[in-house]
Amino acid sequence: MEVTIIGSGTGIPSKTRAYPCTLVKIKDKHLVFDTGPGSLRQLFLAGVTCLDIDHIYYSHFHPDHSLDLVSILFAMRYNTPKRTKPLYVTGPTGLKAFHDGLLSVFGETIKPKTFDLHLKEIDRGELTSDDWKIIVEPLQHSMHSIGFRIESLEGKTLTYSGDTDYCAGILRLARKVNTLILECSFPDDQKVEGHLTPRLCAQIASESQCGRLVLSHFYPVCDLAGKNNNHVLYELNNIYKGEIIFAEDFARFTV
Repeated sequence: MEVTIIGSGTGIPSKTRAYPCTLVKIKDKHLVFDTGPGSLRQLFLAGVTCLDIDHIYYSHFHPDHSLDLVSILFAMRYNTPKRTKPLYVTGPTGLKAFHDGLLSVFGETIKPKTFDLHLKEIDRGELTSDDWKIIVEPLQHSMHSIGFRIESLEGKTLTYSGDTDYCAGILRLARKVNTLILECSFPDDQKVEGHLTPRLCAQIASESQCGRLVLSHFYPVCDLAGKNNNHVLYELNNIYKGEIIFAEDFARFTV
């Protein structure tokens, strides 16, 4: 599995961080997790076109995680050469209503002409494919929020949290995973319900015994990728002893 952080930011504009989006490549398949505004262009800059995307998975439908579905469907309809392979879009309860709402506004401009669109709602359970399995758990954020654990045939594992608070669901998804990607929205002294802080992320990583922790989804007030954050890393390493990465846009690593 190859992972690319397409966007490591939030709904607040940033000069250095795009809206949330993560790309997972398994063999020749491109799996995209969340598509905040501008994700299609970010993917293009990372070398992935609208013709390459095979699956899109949504953790929830807040605008900063979902709005570029419109841009993606629009581009897939009018792109040359034409897209012919199917697109699979998966998300929690509300996905079909979300898509219907987009159709009510944008109409024919986002309806596929040359390929099939498959929508699937899931709040808990397993999704299986030839080359991977995905486990879905509900998380503590909005009314319908989910996280994903991706398991490849080779036994590699990756967890993507989307937005969440500390909860049993994220601990189950993260259990002994090779790489754990967690949202890290706010500083420890500015905790917001439904979101994580650096120390909570380290606590989840420690309790789950994951192999590597990747922190992403930084609000500007909690941007941990600067050069003067060794003290933050030191504090987190007192809780979690494994490797910690502060994500940046277009960061790429192998699981």
